[in-house]
Amino acid sequence: MARKYSIVLLVGLQFGLSACGEKVDLVQAEAIVKANCKVCHAQGINGAPIIGNQKMWGPRIEKGKEALVQNAIQGVGLMPPKGGKTQLSKEEISLAIEYFLAELNQ
Repeated sequence: MARKYSIVLLVGLQFGLSACGEKVDLVQAEAIVKANCKVCHAQGINGAPIIGNQKMWGPRIEKGKEALVQNAIQGVGLMPPKGGKTQLSKEEISLAIEYFLAELNQ
């Protein structure tokens, strides 16, 4: 139980710090995720961490937001670079990660 709260606190801190000085448009971020990431991340296809699932995201979050962005850009495990959506910019990938982190705070 304590680990669950520490993950929530860590996510909250990372999300809060990333939002300092730069307002994150979660509506745009959600649209990016729905159009490009949701197929795998809604169902956990090929081990993709499910949106909002703290247990699946926990070990990934501990590496930090930039590592998550880099993994998404370069590909990780069975996920191809940019999830196979090569048209996505680094900024769009970063917004998608912000959305995933925000969903853990729900």
